[in-house]
Amino acid sequence: MKPRHIAYIIWIIIALLGVVCWMVPEDGFSIGKYTLRWPTLAEALELTNEGMRELTSDSLLAAIDSTALMPTDSVIQQDMLVVKDSVLKKSQPIIPEVNVVNTDSRAYMAAFYAALDSASTQPVRVVHYGDSQIEEDRITNVLRERWQKQYGGGGVGLLPLHQTIPTRTIRQWLSINGAVQTAQQGPKRYLVYGLRSMSLADSDDYGVMGQVAVMDSTLVEGSEDIVINIEPIDKKRKPHNYFNRVRLLTDSAYAIKNFELRIMSGDSLNVIKNSELRIKSQDFLLPDSTTKCEIHLQGKGNVYGVSLETPTGVIVDNIPMRGCSGNIFTKIDSTQLSDFYRETNTRLIILQFGGNMIPQTENPSTISGYVRSTLRQQIRYIRACAPQASILFIGPSDMSTRIDGEMTTYPLVPYMDKLLKKMAEEEQIAYWSMYDAMGGKNSMVHWVEVGLAGSDYVHFTRTGANKIGRMLYEWLMTYPDLLNSKQ
Repeated sequence: MKPRHIAYIIWIIIALLGVVCWMVPEDGFSIGKYTLRWPTLAEALELTNEGMRELTSDSLLAAIDSTALMPTDSVIQQDMLVVKDSVLKKSQPIIPEVNVVNTDSRAYMAAFYAALDSASTQPVRVVHYGDSQIEEDRITNVLRERWQKQYGGGGVGLLPLHQTIPTRTIRQWLSINGAVQTAQQGPKRYLVYGLRSMSLADSDDYGVMGQVAVMDSTLVEGSEDIVINIEPIDKKRKPHNYFNRVRLLTDSAYAIKNFELRIMSGDSLNVIKNSELRIKSQDFLLPDSTTKCEIHLQGKGNVYGVSLETPTGVIVDNIPMRGCSGNIFTKIDSTQLSDFYRETNTRLIILQFGGNMIPQTENPSTISGYVRSTLRQQIRYIRACAPQASILFIGPSDMSTRIDGEMTTYPLVPYMDKLLKKMAEEEQIAYWSMYDAMGGKNSMVHWVEVGLAGSDYVHFTRTGANKIGRMLYEWLMTYPDLLNSKQ
């Protein structure tokens, strides 16, 4: 086909589309409770007050060339949310007004700020729960690195028995009888969040991480040996790469036998052995220069996690729960939570949830019920389990969907943000608006354009997550009353 024939076809198609734009009513066609809309002629040709912009082949090529590929990001690739196109959409909901009291909620973390002063003599633990925005140790790793640099401490905190999602700070793999296990292999895992098929049938025995790995007789018969291998991602001398205590969280109902901990300290090998573990939490002190270890386990029992830490300083746990909306804490045994928070001197619990609710609903009453009832119940449950700890809630980021052909903020994001802030004030917990910190409405579009967020217009890239982590740390540590107490 000759070039001029191709050009004729293109212009005929453009003309036909123009006719459709001209014929379809501006308000679209109603199909039941849905409205089918089509861009108007002015919208299609991008008319301005000065007149119609000339549509040429050069301008089309320039527009195509300006669409840059986004940096790849494993969290975005693994947990891509579908961006809804509003060509076929429900009518926009009427969103109620929310009256918010503008107070500095950092005052509700006074107990945590006071605890930081004692970090040189005892551990101060921070537990960071969140959805997929914090997977790979994103955001959390910035807080951990800065707190440990300023107040001491080491290690990455809690890890599951089998790490199915790689992190940015630690390399961990599981082997049985020398065979490395994939994410789908190894001991059976049960989660308090996610698919119902992965939850315990009649138990709340999930542990502080909301997951449990079950070692049973079918897996560890005879001489079978489960080995947890742990080593740092990089060789830089960062505090989180060094630990001198391993805390193993297990079930006291059964015995984990022939426990063996192998530690490489410099070029020397240190071995710690226990014939049997029968307590819920057992600590093992290691040489100060420890950066990697192997944990050998045999027997029957539940393993809730392994913590790499130090006896003093700040310990920060990263506990991501993909797809979770933060409504799961009341499904975890309160004694397990209380014992862990008390024994580890947990002084700050960060809850970062809400984003997974936004794409699922266009009904403001659903969001209102979620915030005012469901989350309030979770916060009160956590407070009862950890009365000594401050609580910080982090709201969702800006998130974009396509409306009338334009990427724009989901209508319910600012509504949820205000409801969360009001609820936090009523419950007297701290609240950080990630939505406001990003820049408010339509800020996600800009973050995507500059490479700080992915093409799903929901998740941050690693660079963006680092930026959010720094912004959060600066907000936390520039509280005027905190600065006055240090003078």
